[in-house]
Amino acid sequence: MLDKITLFLILASAGTNALGSTVMKIALNPWIVIGLGLFGISFFFMAAALSRAELTLAYPLMSGIVYLLLLAIGFFIFHEKITLMRIGGMAFILAGITMLAIKS
Repeated sequence: MLDKITLFLILASAGTNALGSTVMKIALNPWIVIGLGLFGISFFFMAAALSRAELTLAYPLMSGIVYLLLLAIGFFIFHEKITLMRIGGMAFILAGITMLAIKS
């Protein structure tokens, strides 16, 4: 499994990635520079995590966390609807990540 530092790096990458995506949604304003900066920070966190963990585990885990964060941000901040189809899709994503994390 992942050690605490690697998990922190993945979570930090996911958090800054999701926040960058959120800021980028409001594309035609000065906040776009902050959004791009957050993507850059996310890249460095992910690069550090990848140097410590397997690519086939770290990247899907980060991506799944980003999807979860964006689902919550979309709902709470942008008042987007969470449909049954989105919940089902998220369940499949999380199931896939769980299967990747289980060592055979």
